[in-house]
Amino acid sequence: MIAFILAAVGVSTFLALQRRAPAAVAPDASEEVRRELARLVEELKGAVRQQVDRLDREVRRVQEAVAEAERARAALEDERTRSEPKPAAKAAGEKPGNPLHARVFELRDAGKEPADIGVETGLEVGEVELILGLRRMPPRA
Repeated sequence: MIAFILAAVGVSTFLALQRRAPAAVAPDASEEVRRELARLVEELKGAVRQQVDRLDREVRRVQEAVAEAERARAALEDERTRSEPKPAAKAAGEKPGNPLHARVFELRDAGKEPADIGVETGLEVGEVELILGLRRMPPRA
């Protein structure tokens, strides 16, 4: 940030000197301003490189954290899927329920996420979650 300010001051000084009448600026002073401006530009480039490197490191760190969080989420989802009770088999002769519900249950048992089930069945995610919630309800007497 300081480099930006220094560069702005250098450019302002250079432009101010350029606007003056040629007789008012000594040739060696103009050359000195150019050298100072060149030095400031190089300093600014170095500062920018440092900031870009820092940001690259930070982006890599965040990407690694996101990947780790995704791995943990997948592991938790696998554990939850394994621990969910499977639906009880229907008694012989019992009428099958709603075929759409059966398809939603079948896809969930296959490990599909509600969003994927919704895409495949044409249902909204909320509808899929509601249907999956029906599975957990005790049967009516």
